[in-house]
Amino acid sequence: MKKTLHCTILLALTFLFSNIIISQELYRKGVHELQKEEFGKQVNIYKNTKTNKQQIISLQEKQTNTLNKTVFGFLPYWEQSSNAHSNIQYNLLSHIACFDFLVQLDASITPPAGWPWTTEINAAHTAGTKVIMTVVNFGGADGADAVAWELFTNTTKQTTFFENVKSLIQTYNLDGVNIDFEGMTSAHRGAELNTFMANLTTYIHTELPGKEVSFDGPAVNWGGWIIDDLVNSVDYLIVMAYDYIGANDGYTGPVAPLTHHTSWKRFVTRTIETGTYAVPTANNPEKLILAVPYYGQHWKTDTNLSESATISYEGSTRYRDTATEADTHGGFIWNSDFQSSWYVWNDGTNWNQVWADNETSISKKFDLAIENNLGGVGMWALNYDGGRPELWELINTKFGITAGLDEVVDNNLIQIFPNPAKNVVAISSLNNSKLKKIELYSITGKLIKEIHPSSQNINVSYLENGVYFLKVENEQGQKESFKILKSN
Repeated sequence: MKKTLHCTILLALTFLFSNIIISQELYRKGVHELQKEEFGKQVNIYKNTKTNKQQIISLQEKQTNTLNKTVFGFLPYWEQSSNAHSNIQYNLLSHIACFDFLVQLDASITPPAGWPWTTEINAAHTAGTKVIMTVVNFGGADGADAVAWELFTNTTKQTTFFENVKSLIQTYNLDGVNIDFEGMTSAHRGAELNTFMANLTTYIHTELPGKEVSFDGPAVNWGGWIIDDLVNSVDYLIVMAYDYIGANDGYTGPVAPLTHHTSWKRFVTRTIETGTYAVPTANNPEKLILAVPYYGQHWKTDTNLSESATISYEGSTRYRDTATEADTHGGFIWNSDFQSSWYVWNDGTNWNQVWADNETSISKKFDLAIENNLGGVGMWALNYDGGRPELWELINTKFGITAGLDEVVDNNLIQIFPNPAKNVVAISSLNNSKLKKIELYSITGKLIKEIHPSSQNINVSYLENGVYFLKVENEQGQKESFKILKSN
């Protein structure tokens, strides 16, 4: 009898703790959702329905590309309504992602506050910058996991969702869709998600040729994600390389540590090179966009030491504030273990710590993207830097049209000339290397053309101005990747 009772209690406790774990997993919120709750509620929610399609211009595709990589900026509605337009340097962005379009359980899509953003769309399109809609599954009454699962498994609602995305792209002359589905349980992050994204990509490519499909992927695979297949199911994937330390983890530390000390296992370099994205980094790095944080986190803490235990979480910070506030508290402190910046002060009662990336730490993350030949970088979020110029200057230095054009990976197989090129790129072999494959890719990783391995010249006269990637492989399996600038 006692044994039976013990078993009953054990089963009940197991069921209870399992439900708690599932519940915690289901409702663990990412930083995009948390900042929507934190900053987004300060915005007067309204919809502008008077602007019609005729007032929104199409992308000026013949505009000269001023960047050598993708630079993908998220623009949340709470920043769009806070004079972001006057601070955005559109010529230093390849994409602006309008955040957020909320998908409902019935597959309808609710645009963000103030939509349509005619001023921003037209300014971006005039500069040759693509405008993307970011669709999210969080923030609704039905729950993020329920909405996603319904779209994955209900073919009627999936079709309706695809049609609604198409309609919005057409109505507002948008250039693609970015999917930011968070809050899903691990059971729903795998094959079903990847099939859904592959179906969406095929649909958009078929119905709207030239439009793009992307996905916002996690920095760390906490379970369920099949990342290699997910990358292959879209045109490119935004790696949300932040939120490594959460608001309520109980200790302070960087939002996005580049490196680590011995007790840490999660950091940006590992995410890209040996962890979650190791395979796509090795095989098709052009499809990965490394997004960096323009935000930080503020805690009250037990001590003034790095990684102190926390008393309370005080909220997110934005670069425009931390860059100024740090100076009033003795300036940024550089943590060499994490390659990250922070500052600390005492308010008379408690110690306070803010961990926030600055120009130096963001520069090092940009270098990581360059060194691994990733397709580009992104930022969460535009206008978090306000009117400050230094982060725009950094983008121009790292990804301006002439930056790093002579960089190659292991310059052993071939040399190319000229670069920039107007009509023809000449290939010359090194060390009698015999090539078995030559491929030309767009900046977003799309294969443009397979070139005969014996070719000595590549015609680029028909290409639009911009940056392209030439990938070569010899008979021994050695590979190299080159950036080519097409410029008239």
